[in-house]
Amino acid sequence: MGSAVAQCPHGITSHSTGNLGQNKLGYSSRCSKFPCQLDFARFGLLHQGSSAASSSDHSTEFGRRINAVPDMDDMFWDKVPTPLLDMVENPIHLKNLSVQELKGLASEIRSELSCIMSEKPNSLKASLAVVELTIAIHHVFHAPVDKILWDVGEQTYAHKILTGRRALMRMMRQKNGLSGFTSRFESEYDSFGTGHGCNSVSAGLGMAIARDIKGKRDRVVTVISNATTLAGQVYEAMSNAGYLDSNMIVILNDSRRSLHPKIEPLSSTLIKIQSSKSFRKFREAAKGITKRIGRGMHELAAKFDEYARGMIGPQGSTLFEELGLYYIGPVDGHNLEDLICVLQQVSSLDSMGPVLIHVITEDNHQDAECNEKIESDNPQEVLSAGYDDSVSSSVQTRTYSDCLVDSLLMEAEKHKDIVLVHAGMEMEPSFQVLQETFADRFFDVGMAEQHAVTFSAGLSRGGLRPFCIIPSTFLQRAYDQVVHDVDRQKIPVRFVITSAGLVGNSGPVYCGAFDVTFMSCLPNMIVMAPSDEDELVDMVATAAQIDDRPVCFRYPRGAIVRTDHFMHPGIPLEIGKGRVLVEGKEVALLGYGAMVQNCLKAQALLSRLGIEVTVADARFCKPLDTELLTLLCENHKFLITVEEGSIGGFASHVAQFIALNGHLDGTVKVMNIRNFHFW
Repeated sequence: MGSAVAQCPHGITSHSTGNLGQNKLGYSSRCSKFPCQLDFARFGLLHQGSSAASSSDHSTEFGRRINAVPDMDDMFWDKVPTPLLDMVENPIHLKNLSVQELKGLASEIRSELSCIMSEKPNSLKASLAVVELTIAIHHVFHAPVDKILWDVGEQTYAHKILTGRRALMRMMRQKNGLSGFTSRFESEYDSFGTGHGCNSVSAGLGMAIARDIKGKRDRVVTVISNATTLAGQVYEAMSNAGYLDSNMIVILNDSRRSLHPKIEPLSSTLIKIQSSKSFRKFREAAKGITKRIGRGMHELAAKFDEYARGMIGPQGSTLFEELGLYYIGPVDGHNLEDLICVLQQVSSLDSMGPVLIHVITEDNHQDAECNEKIESDNPQEVLSAGYDDSVSSSVQTRTYSDCLVDSLLMEAEKHKDIVLVHAGMEMEPSFQVLQETFADRFFDVGMAEQHAVTFSAGLSRGGLRPFCIIPSTFLQRAYDQVVHDVDRQKIPVRFVITSAGLVGNSGPVYCGAFDVTFMSCLPNMIVMAPSDEDELVDMVATAAQIDDRPVCFRYPRGAIVRTDHFMHPGIPLEIGKGRVLVEGKEVALLGYGAMVQNCLKAQALLSRLGIEVTVADARFCKPLDTELLTLLCENHKFLITVEEGSIGGFASHVAQFIALNGHLDGTVKVMNIRNFHFW
């Protein structure tokens, strides 16, 4: 046994013990026998062992479980050898690696991700694109003292591997496994939790200001993506960062060349000049001199500077300068030498304000070794963008979204004024049919949900019939627009709320738990939910007919109820009317939405035991079918509502009606079953 001590900037000392071999790092290649302890006492941070820096018991427990890394040789015996990656248990182990060794580490991480990808059909394109960038960030900066924030979870897989979570990568998005996003409860290296993107700059700016007030010197680095640049919050945060002029680094991972499709990285020489400390100081000194001269000299110099930098940078790069961020780039995101050079230069700048580094990456970038492994080990490569397209169409299950598309196509034939607005991070393959069929009537606005809602309201006021398609969890960001731009003005916008309820391995970030609650409290909104695909078709027809108020309906992610693919024409439903599916005695199950199917399953099981229960389909949460509720209360001893949502939803509306109308004075007892017991 031996020990190793690594001294880093900012007073960070790493005391490590383990079986020391003869390799360059002096570390054993079996990371399960390599405990590491970081001492951050000089920053007032107290980390014992490798437990997460969180006050919650859950965080500490999860941190201990993650850092109890099992034997890598046992878990990954069937993989290509990864000697460099085996030596990296946390980012401090990257500090002594040469650039050439870092390149080898990047290749090994891609091999690791490709192996995981062969077992899990989740999209890894984003993480494959940022392998070099992730390595460079952790090589230059000193997490967790330096704060590193990511705005999209799919970019963080390499980050998770490098921060002690390699052993649990195969359990990502599983029960008791890793989150698909960064989580403060999972690791001290995750400075802030990611949701739907666009939050990292705002949170990072808050951390930077808190650092300045407390007199600390740690760095704040935020990584944003192409999708983020469509969201308004990013520009609000950048504008505020430029005004406050606090030191922080924003890295734009441009994997789709969002500023210009033919953009190419600058040469290494220009990048080094652009990011150098001396150039920045010269630029600031020139600004100061022109201000003192006066007589319009400062404005003239500023225009010349903007023109010169616009000539070097891509179209649109001056936007960030106008917001107050110093623009550097474009940088080749797969050139480790350039990335490390730029990050080292920028990290050494004090009192220079916010910086934006524009990094160009390729979604499908893979080195030759990784390509050989994929071709040999995984000929049926799964590299889908958010949805699994690798399964042949012959065995694919028909989903609710497929039925929605078919019903919208039928309604669009009847009503030529129907237009479709789609918002969210990614578009389901089903909706691409709509986009191709109605190219001039389909508008995909990306991660701009607020705009999508108000845009739909404008389309409605222009005489069209807009259907605004937004996943439940993304609609939360546009709630202010739903309230003021739609509901308060009684503008007939038809909200199609997808991915409602539980969403499987996508976890709590995409879980649609709150839409029934926050939509049903609005005074003019009609709120409904189909129990199966047939009712979904009818509700599309119903929404198309409503022209005096807004309406919304939700449906879950996943397969439809029936196995046949017959589609009947939609029949408009009577507003506020439910139905009784099965008549029984004493006990009534009142289901809302997809939970009606659970009620029918329960009824089938109980009937085998000789217990006959009533099953009713509410259809509408607002307005409620008060006649149906009265009938169920008067003829049953127990009324059980079944829903998939948070407190304040369908059951709350039912309970309020029963209480206000005196039905609780009788013999009926009312209970509620919800899927979300933790809310």
